[in-house]
Amino acid sequence: MLSNLSIRVRLLLASTVVQVVMLTLLLTNSGRLMNEATTASLNTLIAQNAAILNVVTATFVPQGRYNDLQDALGELLNETNEGLIYVRIVDATGKTRVRAGLPDMQTLPPPDDASALGVDAGVAHNLIHVRRPVLLERNQVGFVQFGVSVAALTLAKRQILSQGIAIASAEVLLTLLLLGAVGYLMTRNLGRLLRGSQAIAAGQLSHRLPEKGKDELSQLCQHFNRMASALQSRILELEATARQLANSEERYALATRAANDGLWDWDIVGDKTYFAPRFAEILGIPPSAVLDDSHALYARLHPEDREAFRLRMIAHLKRESTQLTIEHRILHADGSYRWILTCGMAVHDPHTGRAVRMAGSISDIHLRKRVEDQLLYDALHDGLTGLANRALFAEHLQNTLRHADRVTGSLFAVLHINIERFHVVNDSLGYSAGDDLLRLVAARIRALARPGDVVGRVGGDQFAVLLNDIADASEAIRFSENLQTHLAESAELNGHILYPKTRIGVALGSGGFQNAEDLMRDADNAMQRSRRSADNTITVFQSAMHQQVMRDLQLESQLRAALRDHQLVAHFQPIVDLKTRQATGFEALVRWPQASARRIGPDVFIPVAESLDLVHELGMQMLDQSCARLKSWRERGLADENLSISVNLSARQLMQVDLADQVVACIERHGLPPSTLKLEITESTLVTRKELAISQLGKLRAKGLKILIDDFGTGYSSLSYLHSIPCDTIKLDGSFIREIERDTRLRAIVGATIHLAHELGMQVVAECIETQAQANILSELACDYGQGYLFAPAEPEDQAARWLTTQHIPTGV
Repeated sequence: MLSNLSIRVRLLLASTVVQVVMLTLLLTNSGRLMNEATTASLNTLIAQNAAILNVVTATFVPQGRYNDLQDALGELLNETNEGLIYVRIVDATGKTRVRAGLPDMQTLPPPDDASALGVDAGVAHNLIHVRRPVLLERNQVGFVQFGVSVAALTLAKRQILSQGIAIASAEVLLTLLLLGAVGYLMTRNLGRLLRGSQAIAAGQLSHRLPEKGKDELSQLCQHFNRMASALQSRILELEATARQLANSEERYALATRAANDGLWDWDIVGDKTYFAPRFAEILGIPPSAVLDDSHALYARLHPEDREAFRLRMIAHLKRESTQLTIEHRILHADGSYRWILTCGMAVHDPHTGRAVRMAGSISDIHLRKRVEDQLLYDALHDGLTGLANRALFAEHLQNTLRHADRVTGSLFAVLHINIERFHVVNDSLGYSAGDDLLRLVAARIRALARPGDVVGRVGGDQFAVLLNDIADASEAIRFSENLQTHLAESAELNGHILYPKTRIGVALGSGGFQNAEDLMRDADNAMQRSRRSADNTITVFQSAMHQQVMRDLQLESQLRAALRDHQLVAHFQPIVDLKTRQATGFEALVRWPQASARRIGPDVFIPVAESLDLVHELGMQMLDQSCARLKSWRERGLADENLSISVNLSARQLMQVDLADQVVACIERHGLPPSTLKLEITESTLVTRKELAISQLGKLRAKGLKILIDDFGTGYSSLSYLHSIPCDTIKLDGSFIREIERDTRLRAIVGATIHLAHELGMQVVAECIETQAQANILSELACDYGQGYLFAPAEPEDQAARWLTTQHIPTGV
């Protein structure tokens, strides 16, 4: 029961008990001493009263003066307020001789026991009866009995006792208060320590105790706070560690589930192996069916993988590798083999060095291997047709080259096949129709290929065939002819009937070749030669073709350098009025002076510039030079405001979205009005890119430039679009002019064309005029302008300037 009380209460109870016991002992001892004192006082009082009575009785009794004695005793009793209460003198016969005090007392009470005489004896009646013998007259022996009042002594005793008890109670209470205060002061920090301990136990680690004072309990609070801080820090560290551990365990569990791995542990000494349940899932068997020895596992390996697995395992157990990592196949419950990745690491005995244990993981990589195989297939095959792509075709060809080096007399051929006008199918029928056509061609080539031949798609509309083990070149040519015939059979695409035509280049190969790309390049060169030929749709590669290709590459490099260094210059051929024979303008024609010695003319390097997409840069350089020359002639007084220069515009330049802005910016940079420049575009460009040409030429005319149609009459339907093309002048092709003297029908066509142009508000320029008769006929047909060697060839800027000075006109013109 006491154990449930606080230290303060127990201290108060203990101190109270001690105080009560001590005060009880003190009061008991005080009572005893007080009893002894009152008894002594009472005895003294009795003795004094007895002595007084003896004197009184001795005075009056022997004379028998009882009445006087009674009066004396009455006065004596009256004088004593307390103490003596009554007196009775009785003779030997029992007759009361003297009666003083207490007149109502009729019966004399017996005397009190002298041995027990004390205050307590008279407590009940506050009176002590004392009897003493007395000598009466005639020597009679009687007794005198008197009563002594002890009320005062009893009252004093009671007051003393009550005061003692009050003082003791006050002392106990004061002691309790003092001890309570002292206990509170002493146990206050203990209570705080208790509450702090309870708070810490409840998890309130931030609870702290006040550290007031310098006593031991305050120091204990300080130590408690330091302990609580250290405990809080430690618990926070433990909680952080626990969180990290929980997160790590969660990550590990999640990683294990995500990795889809099964763990295994092999006791090498006992030849017991533990496999996690995930391993059973990989094999498609129930967990209870997982075997626990390595030999059973080895038996489930694919026969082709067992030896490699065994050798890798032995090498690792011998410490020849730091970790075992091997991909292999294992038997599944459905009878198939699945790819898995086995990883492990062995533990070796430090004394013997032998492997005693090995643990690792098993991962299901079957899907990944299938994806890798598919990726490998996709990397080496064309996604549209399923044929070998260029890389795989080159690898097959390289293997054929190695075989040809080993086998004497081995002969093979590489065919490079190109579909003619494939872009027309894409542009007219759509790209889906183009894809269908490629798949159709691929299927027909594959159907015609012999066993052992390799068919590949090596470009957008280009295919290749590797003919292995042919007898001679004629077999490759016959195969090519049959292939062309088979491919040219009718095919329906999007409701349209097509007859695919192809061009084929053939490169023959035997031992001695080093690079497959060389043969593929030769076949491609032969195919390109075939494309440029009107008759030969099958071309066999010759060494001269490669030399031509090398020359083309060299020309490409030189042309790029010439454009970079501005080596290409404009030559100017005059355009004259056929009536006045005065120059009205010039046509700027590009020349390459440094290439003249190598006989590289515009008919050679301009197509190269077109193919390399350099023609726009070339055209802008010619426009810049023409503007500079015209401004110079005007400043020198050689040309008036009516003199213009014509600059050729390529079909590729029409694809420049901001072509009009670029041209106008170049003209204005030289301070010339746009009307002084004329742009010439060939009729073939208008036929093949009609909508683009109309749009761009409209923008150029809106900027103030003049448009000329060059080579007019060579297109497919000149008159059908002449009314819709935004142009100002047409230039008759030289093929009309050369025969105009002898061919009257051609002369009529030229006359009708000139008349039609005039009706449409256009002017006409006839080019390639070489004779005076041609000039006269054209003048008669109302042709406006002429251009040709009759007047002047295309000449450099300085000679053109001199020609303007002299205005040299042939005699008779």
